[in-house]
Parts: sequence; C-alpha cells; structure tokens
Amino acid sequence: MVRAWRNAPEVRSWMFNTHEISESEHQAWFERRKSDATSCWLIHEDEGGCPDGVAYFTQIEATSRSAFWGFYAAPGAPKGTGTRLGVEAMDHAFGALNLHKLNSEVIAGNEASLRFQKKLGFQEEGVLRHAHFDGQQHTDVVRLGMLSDEWHKRRPMLTEVRTQHAGSASAHSYIIATCKPWHQEGYRALITAVHASWTLVSSPEELKQALLTCQPRYVFFLHWNWIVPRDIWSRHECVCFHMTDVPYGRGGSPLQNLILAGHRDTKLTALRMTDEVDAGPVYRKEPLSLAGKAQDVYVRAGDLSFEIIKWMVEHEPEPTPQQGHVVHFTRRRPEQSMLPGEASLEATYDFIRMLDAEGYPHAFVEHGGLLIRFTDAQQEGNVLIAKAIITSNSPTQRA
Repeated sequence: MVRAWRNAPEVRSWMFNTHEISESEHQAWFERRKSDATSCWLIHEDEGGCPDGVAYFTQIEATSRSAFWGFYAAPGAPKGTGTRLGVEAMDHAFGALNLHKLNSEVIAGNEASLRFQKKLGFQEEGVLRHAHFDGQQHTDVVRLGMLSDEWHKRRPMLTEVRTQHAGSASAHSYIIATCKPWHQEGYRALITAVHASWTLVSSPEELKQALLTCQPRYVFFLHWNWIVPRDIWSRHECVCFHMTDVPYGRGGSPLQNLILAGHRDTKLTALRMTDEVDAGPVYRKEPLSLAGKAQDVYVRAGDLSFEIIKWMVEHEPEPTPQQGHVVHFTRRRPEQSMLPGEASLEATYDFIRMLDAEGYPHAFVEHGGLLIRFTDAQQEGNVLIAKAIITSNSPTQRA
C-alpha cells in the first residue's frame, strides 16, 4: 500500500528520489526503519479508520529536539485529507515527539507543498541554491521551519480539523510531564504500546501550551522540578509518582532520606495531586529496590512508572485515601552533600551513591582551595573505590 502510494507519478515526481521503488528495495527499507531510532513513520487514517496517507519524521535529534518531516496523501484521497494529515502530524511532532523545531525541505517549484506547509505555520528560512540534482539538472531547495510555540499559537486557527476520531480507541488524550532525559526511552515504548493521543512536556511553559490544545484524561508527573499551580491540578486529574510508601516519607528528597534512614527498598506510589504535597489519595503502590547509585534507582522508578501508567489508562482506577502515621521528609540542600566527617565504610558508600545522578549535587569534600566530588562508588570488602573529580573551590563550583 505505502509503496504503491509512493510510486504514484503525482507523488514521486516531487520526491528527491524519483525512481520507482521495487518490492525488494521497499522491503530492505522497511527492515532498516525497524531499528532506526532517528526516524518515525506513521500511516494516517480517515475518520472511518481507512488509511489515506503517510507522515514521516527523520533525522530526529533527541538532544536538540529537532527533526525533518515529509508527507503524502494517498492518490485519489478526498479533499481535506492533506490538512487533517498535516495538523495531526504537527500534533504528533510537538506532542508525542516533544520536538522544539521541525524542519522541511521542498524542491523549488513545488508550489502546492509550499502553500500547504505555510498554511500549517511553517516559515520560509532560506533557499539552498542548486542543492538537488535529479540526474539532468540542478534545482534549488527551499528550507522551511516551525517552532513548538509557533505551532501552539497556530493550532487553534485550524479549528475545522478533528484530531480525534469519534468512537476510536484514541478518544482519550494524556500528558506525560518530566524534566529528566532518562524517561525518553520509556515514553517512546509507551506510545508504541498504548494507542492514544500522547503529549510529552518538559517545562511549565510546554505544559501550559499543551493544556490549551487538549483536555487530558490524566496528566502524569514522573519527575518535575516545579510546583504545579492550583488551576492545573484542580481542573485536571494530575498523577504524581512518589518514591515512598506514603504517608511515610511525604516531602522532598525521598531517595536520599530513605537511604540515610537505612532503607534498602521502598514503594513507588502513584497518587493524585491535591493542595497538600504528597497527601493525595493513592491509585497504586509497587515495590522498588534502592540498590545501586541514584541514577540507577531513578531509571528503575521511571520504568515502573510507565508500567503503572499503562495500568491506569486501561483500568481508570479510583484512588483511595492514605492510611497510617504521617512522616515528613525535608528537602536536602546542596551544602548537605558534603561527606560526613565520621562515618563507616558502608555509610560512606551509601552517601556517595545516593547523590550519584545526573543533575544532582554529588558528594564532596573540601581540601584547601580544592573541591573534590565523588561518583561511581563501589564497595569491595573493606575497600571503597570511587571516582574523584577535583576542581577549584569556588561558589560556582559548589552550586
């Protein structure tokens, strides 16, 4: 089906590679795509569930959150197909893929494609002179681009487009909010396994913009460094994941406080956000090991969070009030990462590993004018081995 669409003269005539694709070439291409994490190919469907086009994203850069895109409607598709395909592709790019910028390149002379993409909100950024050679002549290539905030401003103007098919399995939309890069892989696995409308946000501004364009069934907060405003958690069912068996351990720095208290395992709790921090009713608790360095535990907790999310999407459980004696944890400050003056070998190992994660103030000691940070601790019998990073002892370095 896809090969037939791609080989249609009206489609391939404006491709950078215009030759007719053979079955063996198509199969080889398909096998390469299955293991290519830098591309994403989607079949678009009409409101009846019938395939009517293709949208694809290539050169996906996770760090810069950028990609290129392309598209084509099935030959003979009814009027309006391209607009629906384009809008839903943009929703996917700036939602599920969490892109900051989407790029496009169009062969000069393809006025229909240029008009269409500018209608979506793309801006012309320049012309690559004689950048394409079709075997007979050189042709200019027009470069287009669109930023995430530009799409969110443009999207409400395209009100005629229905982004959800009535009665389909994608009737609900969901938002995943996390500021940590180690959740990216789990998120990609989630949106592949659970067919719905997913949006990934990594900052308060992205969350605000996402809530302007969808009414989510749940907003899941996996790891969030900001206070969620009342007007968000009071209007939407917001679910956070806390690394303690609440009501024990409400509050900040749960992993570090748990290890300091001598715990070797805990519970990962999914609970509803309320006006009191970590005091909301509970959807589910799952056992969580505290073994390894902090980064290992956070990745483990993220994987477990996605499993709970799948379960919640399927079952839509009612949360139950917390029960038991309330114990509050206090958020740790960066200066508290200094190694204790007197501690056992095992306690020192625990202290180093509990702070060993991306973006956290690592365990340190001060020596003269030097700051020595410790990571990658391993305890082998009566010997503790760790990596030491030595820098000048300035306020900036200690932050």
